[in-house]
Amino acid sequence: MGNTDTIAVQATATSLRIVEELYDRDGSGVTELADALDVSKSAVHNHLSTLCTLGYVKNTGGTYDLTHRFLRIGFGTRERNPVYHAAQSEVRMLARNTGAVANLVVPEDAEAVYLHRIGARDHPVPVGDGVRLHAAAAGKAILAFRPRERVDEYVSRHGLDRKTERTVTDPATLRSELRSIRDRNIAFDRGEIDENWQCVASPIVVDGDPVGAVSVSGPSDEMQGKRLEEDTAGLVSSAAKTIELELL
Repeated sequence: MGNTDTIAVQATATSLRIVEELYDRDGSGVTELADALDVSKSAVHNHLSTLCTLGYVKNTGGTYDLTHRFLRIGFGTRERNPVYHAAQSEVRMLARNTGAVANLVVPEDAEAVYLHRIGARDHPVPVGDGVRLHAAAAGKAILAFRPRERVDEYVSRHGLDRKTERTVTDPATLRSELRSIRDRNIAFDRGEIDENWQCVASPIVVDGDPVGAVSVSGPSDEMQGKRLEEDTAGLVSSAAKTIELELL
């Protein structure tokens, strides 16, 4: 790759960093962005000007913010996912029947991405964001139905980083848990993403491929014991099977 190509790639990365920083800050000025990203003010201004011209950023009296143009891309991408269409009614029913947060999660590289949710209630992972597969009930449900060599590749390439003190970080422990998940079709997260939240998930497997998972989660003082491990687990497993049939 030549120098021109390298500069172009770096420019794209900087633009995306600016977009993410604007989102996190809910709007910002040039100086604040330059300081946060360790990029010159002139460079930040050039990127912002381009993003404004393209309609992705707006400038209101020197404060830059994202426009709703991103909705078209985000919602459009989700609408093209057949798992999302098959799962909508089941996720809605899960939330109603459990009185908790119901999620649809899909795998993207090393992450479990939260594609759809009913009943937000300050869930620790926003819709559209992801967490590493091994740290979430839904992610472990997906990993459990991948071939062993792909699980080994995940561990060797990405490691098992710790999200909380309860996150599984030992490869042997993870593999043992994945075997149990495969046998029961149910995965649990007991404070592994957030110490104050617990979750139960079941994989969506189509022709042997784990294309996603459904989960129900809630605060630890509400989502525990029989409610978590029997009542909610049964509803989640049933929902996953219904979605699988929709996708066949």
